[in-house]
Amino acid sequence: MVLPYRHGREAAAVVLGRARRAREVPTAQLLLVPGLAFLALVFAGPLLLLLSRSVLDPNFTLRHYEHVFAVPEYLHVLGVTFEIAAITTALSLILGYPVAYVMARTSEGWRTLMLAVLLLPIWTNVLVRCYAWMLLLQTKGVVNIALVDWLGVTDTPIEMMYNFTGVVVGLVHYLVPPAVLILFSVMRLIDVRLLDVAESLGAPPLRAFWRIYFPLTMPGIRAAAILVFIMAIGAYVTPALLGGKRELTIAMLINTQFSELLNWGFGSALAMVLLAVTLVALYLYYTLTPQGKR
Repeated sequence: MVLPYRHGREAAAVVLGRARRAREVPTAQLLLVPGLAFLALVFAGPLLLLLSRSVLDPNFTLRHYEHVFAVPEYLHVLGVTFEIAAITTALSLILGYPVAYVMARTSEGWRTLMLAVLLLPIWTNVLVRCYAWMLLLQTKGVVNIALVDWLGVTDTPIEMMYNFTGVVVGLVHYLVPPAVLILFSVMRLIDVRLLDVAESLGAPPLRAFWRIYFPLTMPGIRAAAILVFIMAIGAYVTPALLGGKRELTIAMLINTQFSELLNWGFGSALAMVLLAVTLVALYLYYTLTPQGKR
C-alpha cells in the first residue's frame, strides 16, 4: 500500500509543478512589457512619425521618394555617402585587425594599456576630435609643417582639409576603436595552439595564419564591417567639419532639409531611405553569415 501512495504523491507534485510554471510564464512575459513599451515610445514612435510625414503631405503621396531617385544630385549624394562608408570600413578593418591581433596575443599588462589607449578616443567628444584633426591637417598644421619644413618631402603644403581625405581620416579615427573591440572579442576566444600545431606539421607561419587563424576571425570581421559601415553612412559631424561641398553626405542633406529648409516631408523621406539602406545591410549580414543561414 506504500507504493501507490508514494507514486500518487509524486504525480501530485508533478501536476503542482506544472501548474506553478504555467502561472510563472505569463508573469515572466509581463516583465517584458515595460521595456517593449519604452522601445515603442522612443524608437518605433519617431520612426512611424517620420514615415507618416514622408508619405502624407497632406494626403498620401510618394512624390518625395520619387524625387530622391529622380534627381541626379541626390543619387550623387547617396553615391558619395556609400563611397565614404566603404573606404572607411576597409581602412578601419585593415588598421584595426593587427591591433586586435596584438591585443589578443600580448600579456595582460600590455593588453590593459592598449585597451586604455584604444578607449581614449571613444571617451573624447566628437567635436573635440574633429577640431584636433583640423589643427593637424590644415595647411599650416603640424602634419604639413613636418612634411615641408622638417622632412622636406614636398615643397608646398598638401590639401588634407575640407576634402575627401579629411573626412576619411576623421571617420577612420572615430571607427577604428569599435572595430578593434569587436575583432578582439573574437580573437581572444581562438586557441593559438592551433597555429603551433600547424607549424609543427610543416606549415610556414604565414600559411598557418591565413589557412587557420584568419578564417576563424571571419565572424568578427563581418560584425565589425557591418557596424562600421552603418556608423559611417549615418555620420554627420565629421563630414560636416572636415569635408567640403563635394563631400555632402545623406546625413548632412537630412539636417539641411529639417533645420534650414524646413522641408519635413522630403527630409523624412531621406531619413527613411537611410534607414532602408541600414536594414538592407543588416539583412545581407545575417543572410551571408553561417548563423543566418541556419
